[in-house]
Amino acid sequence: MENFINIIFDNKEEVDDIVVSEVATMASPALLESETNYTLGENDNGQTMLTVETHAQLDDEESDLIAEDIANKLFDLGYNNFDIEVSV
Repeated sequence: MENFINIIFDNKEEVDDIVVSEVATMASPALLESETNYTLGENDNGQTMLTVETHAQLDDEESDLIAEDIANKLFDLGYNNFDIEVSV
């Protein structure tokens, strides 16, 4: 994926369709128009990682706003230990 949003949970986490749906909703201005492409798996450190493809490269301001929206939604869903990376 060339342009993406990564959410890396500090531990191995159960991430269900609700989390994926909420992340897609928060990131909707940056997502592909016809479909949302994402992968869910583990990184080399055994942490759960959700990667959502975006349709275009975001600038710093756009990436900060989307990361903040996603973080607030994840906090609302009970997740506290994660990092968000947005390609810029």
